[in-house]
Amino acid sequence: MDVAAQERPEPGPDRLTIRVRLRGETVIWANLMYPGLDGKPIEEVRFHLNQYLGEVERAYAALKEQP
Repeated sequence: MDVAAQERPEPGPDRLTIRVRLRGETVIWANLMYPGLDGKPIEEVRFHLNQYLGEVERAYAALKEQP
C-alpha cells in the first residue's frame, strides 16, 4: 500500500510503500527502511490488532471533525 508520495507532477521514487499483513491478532508493517534510535534500519513493526484498530478509528473520527 502506498502511504505517502511526493507529487511532482507524478509520483516517483519518493513514495513510501509498506506491506500490511495480519497474523492472528498482530498487524505487521513490512518493507520499511528507516533508521531506528540505534542507527540500525527498521524493516518491520508490529501492532496488536486492538491497538491498531483503535488508532484507525481515532484518526477517522478526527478526520470527520475537520471542516
